[in-house]
Amino acid sequence: MKAQADPAEPLRSVPPRDFIRARDALAAQLTKGGRVAEARRVARLRRPGPVVWALNRASLARPRELAALVQTVDRLRRAQLGQGDVRAAMEGYRAAFEPLVRGAHQVLREAGTGVTAALDRRMRSTLLAAVTDRGLRAELGAGRLDREHADPGFAVLSRGPVPAAFTARPSGRSAARPAPAPPPTSPRDAESAVAVAAKMRREAREQDRAARRAARDARSQALRAERAERAAQAAERRAATLRRALAAVEEQSARLRARADEARGRVTGAAESPRPTRSRVARPEATHSREPRP
Repeated sequence: MKAQADPAEPLRSVPPRDFIRARDALAAQLTKGGRVAEARRVARLRRPGPVVWALNRASLARPRELAALVQTVDRLRRAQLGQGDVRAAMEGYRAAFEPLVRGAHQVLREAGTGVTAALDRRMRSTLLAAVTDRGLRAELGAGRLDREHADPGFAVLSRGPVPAAFTARPSGRSAARPAPAPPPTSPRDAESAVAVAAKMRREAREQDRAARRAARDARSQALRAERAERAAQAAERRAATLRRALAAVEEQSARLRARADEARGRVTGAAESPRPTRSRVARPEATHSREPRP
């Protein structure tokens, strides 16, 4: 008999920012279909964090890369127990670790979520904890990792038993023989592992510092751009004020020129009009009579 599918399975592909809306819609749909118990279980689901969601999606989309990372972790543990070259195993682990991290970054970017330096550190810590723990490996491989985990440190790679995949399975005559004890780890291999781990920690710190510097530069550039935008807007407002003042001055100058032209026209017209001639009236000459004196 085929097992009934989990009704919450479609929610695993929903980005965290859309999870609550999709969860409530699915719960309402299940309730409408009479599946009340399943609807209640779906309604109690919590929104996944971006780190866990991205790692689950990347692991489901890249099963071969996840399997390769698990193999390199087990190989590194064997090397720490003296069954291989520690430096080569560490380099292999490192090369297999980055593709899954980049895949999780891509999942977040496609969902519209930025990848900060702090989020990248949490993602790396959770991934390292998951691939070095058998129970968490299974959850990650099924895309069901439910929470973040603290960085266990590189020492976790040298602890614990060698996984069963690398344990020899005796059969026939070889079953009666005890398995040879693994050779002890040489001081040189131990020093090599410590040096490689120290180098990886230094590089991680350098990357972290570079990411913080880049973030500071980006904030500084954004602040300068904002200041330049405000200055440009203020300059545009001043230019608009000056343009309005210039238009008013030009309008007043045009009126004054019109008045001056009108006044000159009146003066010119008055000067060119003929003046009336005055007629001289001859005055009679006064006659002076002298009266005789008595």
